[in-house]
Amino acid sequence: MAAREKLYELLINCIPAQIILKTLLMELLPVLDDTIKAEVVHWAAFYEHRIALGSKEIFHLEAFIAKFMALYKKYLNDLFG
Repeated sequence: MAAREKLYELLINCIPAQIILKTLLMELLPVLDDTIKAEVVHWAAFYEHRIALGSKEIFHLEAFIAKFMALYKKYLNDLFG
């Protein structure tokens, strides 16, 4: 819920969804392990394309966050068993 509220606040203040997604990605990449970076970049590009095609930007931003959380959880599970 907190992520959704922050995304809405940014969108309401006329921050383009593509900028939000790119900034989020640039903040995530330095703290990620190299084994997961390529996949996160892939999904960011996927959702950026979806944002360009669709009309409800918030859905695609939330979907990227959910996808990242799922990827990171899988990465941690694979790492620590």
